[in-house]
Amino acid sequence: MIQAAIFDVDGTLLDSLSMWEKIDQQYLSSLGCQASEEISRQLFTYSLEEGARFIKETFHLSKSVETIVAELVALANDYYLHDVPVKKGVKKVLNTFYQQGLPMAICTSNHKDVIDQILKAHQMERYFRYVTTVDEVGQGKESPQIYLTACDHLHATPSHTLVFEDALHAIETLSKTDFITVGCYDDYSRKDQPEIKQLSTYYVHEIDEILPCLETSAVVD
Repeated sequence: MIQAAIFDVDGTLLDSLSMWEKIDQQYLSSLGCQASEEISRQLFTYSLEEGARFIKETFHLSKSVETIVAELVALANDYYLHDVPVKKGVKKVLNTFYQQGLPMAICTSNHKDVIDQILKAHQMERYFRYVTTVDEVGQGKESPQIYLTACDHLHATPSHTLVFEDALHAIETLSKTDFITVGCYDDYSRKDQPEIKQLSTYYVHEIDEILPCLETSAVVD
């Protein structure tokens, strides 16, 4: 029986990953710097704080990491409030789980202040009992700790917890645990889809495709 559900945000709940590339490019351009393809790839796997530290060290900036984070958050908030849609099927899944009384959490590499604004803007605050970030946990998604922390807060066990993710590095981590992984298609990481599909317990192009799977699956009593 499913006891809980954990969700990533960017690329899973929101169609926002390409936006972060734009933010990085816009921010670096404002500093007279240029984001190469390699730098963009590296920033993709980092939390906001990790990315800010990487930018500071790579471009030898005198600004503090905290200042860079604050400036990136300001850019992100504007994009999230005006340009980033909720992905198709998300509200249906959240409403279904909420009505069933299934506890839900968010595990994200994004900044907590940004997530709070996102949930408020899209009226999704009520769905989630717990929200945590890799910066709070102190480990990125190359470690399962963020998911284990959320699972513990939801009073669930990993083998009875769904985790919705779109990023290959996160799904690689989850594949080595007992979590029930739902690999979610996102166009930004389309080249990774064969591996994501192979490593996930379930694989969906649109997130609400998981609902009929759970109705007929042996993992649900």
